[in-house]
Amino acid sequence: MAAAALTTAPRPVEACGGFFCGRQPVDQTAERIVFATNQDGSVTMVTQIQYAGAAPDFAWVVPLAEVPAVESLDVFPQLALTALDTATGPQFQWPDDPSCSPPVFADDGPTSGSTDDGGVTVHIREEVGPYDVAVIESTDPTALIEWLRSNDFRVNDAMAPYIGIYTSEGMKFLALRLQPDAEISDIQPFRFTLPSGSPSIPIRLTAIAAEPEMGITVMVLGDRRYGPANWPDIEIDDNQIVWNPYDWPTQTNWTALVARSVDEAGGRGFVTEMSGPTASIAEQVRNTMSSDEAQMAARDALLPLLEGNTTITRLYTRLSPEEMTVDPIFRRTDGPEVSNVRMLARHVDGRDMCVSAPGPESAAASACDFAACGAGGLCRVVEVAGGTQPVAACACVPGTTARTTFDPSGRPTVTCQDLRMSFLNPGDRALPDAPPLADPCATFDCGPHGECVPMNMTPTCRCSTGYVAVGAIAGDGSRETTCVLPDEPVPASFYNRRVPHLPDSLPGGRPVDVPPPAVEATASGGCNAGGHAGRAGGLGGALLGLLLAVRRRRRS
Repeated sequence: MAAAALTTAPRPVEACGGFFCGRQPVDQTAERIVFATNQDGSVTMVTQIQYAGAAPDFAWVVPLAEVPAVESLDVFPQLALTALDTATGPQFQWPDDPSCSPPVFADDGPTSGSTDDGGVTVHIREEVGPYDVAVIESTDPTALIEWLRSNDFRVNDAMAPYIGIYTSEGMKFLALRLQPDAEISDIQPFRFTLPSGSPSIPIRLTAIAAEPEMGITVMVLGDRRYGPANWPDIEIDDNQIVWNPYDWPTQTNWTALVARSVDEAGGRGFVTEMSGPTASIAEQVRNTMSSDEAQMAARDALLPLLEGNTTITRLYTRLSPEEMTVDPIFRRTDGPEVSNVRMLARHVDGRDMCVSAPGPESAAASACDFAACGAGGLCRVVEVAGGTQPVAACACVPGTTARTTFDPSGRPTVTCQDLRMSFLNPGDRALPDAPPLADPCATFDCGPHGECVPMNMTPTCRCSTGYVAVGAIAGDGSRETTCVLPDEPVPASFYNRRVPHLPDSLPGGRPVDVPPPAVEATASGGCNAGGHAGRAGGLGGALLGLLLAVRRRRRS
């Protein structure tokens, strides 16, 4: 069922309203869900909807145990959901060691001081309203343009000569871009209240449209701590956290650790990132004073949920579609408060995080520390032509294919996706009266050592044995995937692994037996095609259409 999508454009922030000051979410690509228990036994649910595609193609479906109260159906300010996410998300504290201290720019105020990044002096890197702002300088115009492009600032070839003129004159450059959570295509979160029942996520249907290694953040407001009732509660030791002292905000492998821990737990599990009183958060929201209407609307929507409950619990996971086999249920649980402050260790696996040098010569942190290739993947580091640092790439077991997506920080990455979870393929019809779908691989090039495989109308790459897939974003914004040789060989034993059995409750779109990658393969060549057909991410599908259908049945 298709339903009209309500979209909103970003607004300029007239004055920073305390709690709603610009702070980046921990996982920019995650689905965010809030459950608030009410005194009458009902449960209010707020869920963010992420969607890529044309508005007419938007549909949202999710099974519900009960019909929500008609009067409770409403939109919810994205700003309120984002602010609650950042207020409860992990905060990373540097080691208490005088010889290991943060750079002068690592604070919550305006960035000061300067750093050298591959021949480019970064004077300022700051969030200002909806913008990512950078002030940079270099005597090398090529290095400056590379820095801008690698940090997702658009620079076309026509601009290069003018940049060269100004760099020769010693000029600085102010660069602006919209932050990932300020896209015009963002759709507002949806809110509704169920008469009773335990908080639950209908994740099985999500598998139809989910990105691989999709982050899910759940915040439960109640009278005590909550935890997963039918999934493992995963714990991660702070001593496992690898971090890079030369990035701000401090880059850690936290989200990759969560993804790998969930894979090791069999594809199910949540990490309790925080659990504690709501009083301090409610006080910050209550004291928000601003002339900005969006911030006041966010305050008024969020405050009743916080004031009606004494405890907030934040849980986080990262899942691929083939792991979405059982709907997680959340219930009251015993246990102490959980601080969202994580202590960074100076030494991790014998490596000194504080003395690592920035750039490719760094030995303390590897690109693979921050990557998650999925349960069917193996990470390897590769050198990319024109790049200043090595990047992570993935080898994929037979039955999976490499898909370029975005990591939690919004950077392109590759994950191995189970081919059985392809539900929409070339020649199919999205709707009964629609024309057959074209082949997205017709103009996609995986390189001479890979072949393109359509996956839910997205071009993906199956690499030849020994080759790994690396992802990138082309100048026109499309996704690229290329099969290359890694710096370290992939063990032959890796290809003896197979994808796990899928339960009958989760029907796959393709047969279980998928041929292994060829020793050598030739891809259909040509220009690169990117993206995918209209996709309802996360709790996607067609929930709104289902709700409207339920309402129609009640009226009849």
